[in-house]
Amino acid sequence: MTQQPSDAITGLYDAFNSGDVEKAREFIAPDVVAHLPGTSGDAEHPPGTPRDRAGWLAVWQFTQAVFPDMRATVEQIVQTGDTVASRCVVRGTHTVEFMGIPPTGKSFEMLMLNMSRVQNGKIVEHWTISDNVTMLAQLGLKAPQ
Repeated sequence: MTQQPSDAITGLYDAFNSGDVEKAREFIAPDVVAHLPGTSGDAEHPPGTPRDRAGWLAVWQFTQAVFPDMRATVEQIVQTGDTVASRCVVRGTHTVEFMGIPPTGKSFEMLMLNMSRVQNGKIVEHWTISDNVTMLAQLGLKAPQ
């Protein structure tokens, strides 16, 4: 069976949902260009986080540490050539300190859109747009100004 670019995306979601960083490496090229919230330094993630695989996984591990029960439910995947778009709902609970705020115990649900370019079964470029403002509001937190 021929591997489709979308297989890398579903594999990455499976790794994310199981917390398996090593499995995630199988689907992300080492020199990936990751256009993610947090890779240029913002209120959510450490400043200067690189846009390569190490940076992407650092952002992912940070997020998993803050929201240990966080999971993504894929609602739709669309593939055109080597480009794959996915729409998912991400859910989690605020159980540890986040942005200097003690745990609230509140849960969130937010929309996330991803677009990835895949070559030879690995993601070589990736974009994420997530509704962090909605997430913060559901947790009772304020978005950074």
